[in-house]
Amino acid sequence: MDAQSSFSFSSAVAKFSTKFSNELDKTKNVVSSPLSAEILLSLLALGSTEPAHSELIKALGFPDNDSDESIRSSFSELFAKWKAIKGVTFEVANKIYIKDGGYDVEDALKKDAVEIFDVDFEKINFEKSTVAAALINTWVEQKTHDKIKNLFSSDSLDAFTRMVLVNALYFKGEWKSKFDVDDTMKQTFHIDNETSIKIPMMFKANNFQYGESSGLEAKILRLSYAGEEMSMVFILPNEIEGLDAVMQKMAAGHDLLSELNNMFITHVNVTLPKFKIETRIDLKSLLPKLGIKAIFQENNSGLNKILNNDEPLYVSEAVQKAYIEVNEEGTEAAASTGITLDPKSAEIVMTTSYFRADHPFLYLLMGPDNTILLIGAYRGN
Repeated sequence: MDAQSSFSFSSAVAKFSTKFSNELDKTKNVVSSPLSAEILLSLLALGSTEPAHSELIKALGFPDNDSDESIRSSFSELFAKWKAIKGVTFEVANKIYIKDGGYDVEDALKKDAVEIFDVDFEKINFEKSTVAAALINTWVEQKTHDKIKNLFSSDSLDAFTRMVLVNALYFKGEWKSKFDVDDTMKQTFHIDNETSIKIPMMFKANNFQYGESSGLEAKILRLSYAGEEMSMVFILPNEIEGLDAVMQKMAAGHDLLSELNNMFITHVNVTLPKFKIETRIDLKSLLPKLGIKAIFQENNSGLNKILNNDEPLYVSEAVQKAYIEVNEEGTEAAASTGITLDPKSAEIVMTTSYFRADHPFLYLLMGPDNTILLIGAYRGN
């Protein structure tokens, strides 16, 4: 995945993330980590044949030729960069729970799981579903610093469950330029053209990366965290009711990364809401809308290179929970996905711009190389 490669992993993640987020509830505040889901789906792709393999590769945006090697090289490089991040707390954990009693992961996939995705393994008795769910949920709670609880219910596991794949992400970072709590006050937020509420809004005037997109008809602001390796990008539609149109354009393929590369540094008066959001996502209903269908079929799922026997598998449940809190100090965020088997240097512009997020907007937590870690929408309700 070098700079000369025609395949851009960050661009593939951005395309998958914007399509994913466009399928979420458009009536409320949401947070999601498409990348958390993508980690597990990519691992499944390495253990799949047709029809699942082609569906996963296409949906995740990997090149048709040598797709498995692209998955390996992309995630190897990504995980290495994550481990080197300074200035913030960012933790990623992957675990596979396997039915005890002679079951194990197929050797080639196990090698990829350990070497590429840093996966831990544990044998478990799924028949004792309450105990098994509690064990998995406790692991998720620990890895997300108690932010994600009860990912699995006991009735999602039973004697037929062979394997559970779980990914957990946790982030906590302070803004490079913090907001002053004394400047936070209740102000008007327009939910739509007819409805408005009073909410706590933060204020900061400083030099930030800023841009105006004619294609998205929106303003874009990037706030860096301490260490400057991670940031949050806010996309504010020009119109009060413009968020759905922005999301549809991005899901249809608008090049978000080129927009981010065209931002410049200028003095910005920033007004942003404080917010805390938690979202539960049923991936079994969402992923088929992105073209991922075969893995959920009991017959001919294509998931036949996962276990060390010939027993056919399919995904019986796939769920994600995500959490984020944004305040004057910075951001705390977490996400966990569980699948059950059965910028260039910026030009400085000396003007003052205004970024007043007083109506629904999109936000993205960005890692190295502009890789989207979390994406969500704030609508004030």
